[in-house]
Amino acid sequence: MRIPERKSNRKRKEGGSLRQKGSLTAECAFILPLFFLAVVVFVSMLDLYRLHILLQTALCEGAKELGMYAYCTDNDSDSPVGRVTDAVCIAYSTGKVREALEEENLVGIHGGINGIFLLGSGFENGTVTLKASFLYSGPGELFSFFPVRIQILGQAQAWTGYNGGLFPSSSAEELVYITEWQSVCHTSRECTHLKLSISSIPLGTIKEQVNQYGGHYYPCERCIDDNFKGSSVYVTRTGSRYHSSKGCGGLTRNVTAVKRSEVRNLDICSRCGAKK
Repeated sequence: MRIPERKSNRKRKEGGSLRQKGSLTAECAFILPLFFLAVVVFVSMLDLYRLHILLQTALCEGAKELGMYAYCTDNDSDSPVGRVTDAVCIAYSTGKVREALEEENLVGIHGGINGIFLLGSGFENGTVTLKASFLYSGPGELFSFFPVRIQILGQAQAWTGYNGGLFPSSSAEELVYITEWQSVCHTSRECTHLKLSISSIPLGTIKEQVNQYGGHYYPCERCIDDNFKGSSVYVTRTGSRYHSSKGCGGLTRNVTAVKRSEVRNLDICSRCGAKK
């Protein structure tokens, strides 16, 4: 009588084991598709983000470039596109988008590069606006039935400067030129303090050389020391120092144009003042 009981227990255990295996199989069949779906959605989001950045950059660059010529006329030779109109904005932005996406994989965009529409781009109220819109769906046949419309915008304020011939003004403030280290300002960009004429001479003849004012040259405190062993040095016709390198700060000028009212505390350069 004990033998049948053992067989019955064994059958119950085997039946429970089969039910457990069947439950795990059903769970895998349900979870794996969801996992792959999540992976595909994540990849699609990354691809869309990449395309969004490329298009946004192209549109912003195009808007800034058109904004530089927004106040040019039809026959103005300074503008490569002529007068900026809505049609010009659409054509120019189309070229920028095609250039940015020329070598990109556009499987997610319906119609590829031809599926990107630039309608709505234009110039109005001093602002250049470039718009791009397209239908996007993730990879796979399932997602193609549920496309999402994406619209990207790039804007730039038009250049508000003026040409003196078009907008004459007798009250324009005088501009002067300053450098980083000098304590004077210059009325001319061609001042010899700013536009240096550099020449190289043998170091052995430096004591015999004089500048255009008859003064002798002395070693530069920045680049010449007691250990200098070069065979030639650099001087200018109007300077009083000789230098070991053309890159010495005494020979370079970082020139900035500013309004005269901003540097009232600086005197006018003696050379510029003498010419004036």
